[in-house]
Amino acid sequence: MLLTLVSPQETIFEWEVEKVTIPTEIGIITVLPHHAPLWSIVKPGILSFVPKEKKENLLKKADFLFQDDQIHLSIWWWTVYVDWTDLVVLVYDITANPESDEENLEAMKKELEKNIQETRLRWDIESIEKSYLALQKLTADLRLKKMRHGKY
Repeated sequence: MLLTLVSPQETIFEWEVEKVTIPTEIGIITVLPHHAPLWSIVKPGILSFVPKEKKENLLKKADFLFQDDQIHLSIWWWTVYVDWTDLVVLVYDITANPESDEENLEAMKKELEKNIQETRLRWDIESIEKSYLALQKLTADLRLKKMRHGKY
């Protein structure tokens, strides 16, 4: 099955995969080859996939977290489309290795949670939704960072 990761700016990569696990609005789904057609909204979280071939030089170059034969990425929201042989994931943002350290990510998370509480008092629904998506992405980055250090 061909996995294609796409951002608004570019095709990030295409890779033959054995399976992909994606956080969606309906829950975490796992897609295998010959999956029935499916469309869903992607939630911020950890996307994991098992590549058919382990390309060591590509893994080192991109600094992916390669654990348990899977590559793990932190993704932001958008959409996923699956047909029998292809899986296309459109994401607004993707992180292979969060640049900030755990302490900084935790501080950013607390600040964002505080801002959400203040925004809720103003009943600015659009800002609240955007803030929750940002919080979910930040939480995924933090989880990915902890996975890299064997804490998750």
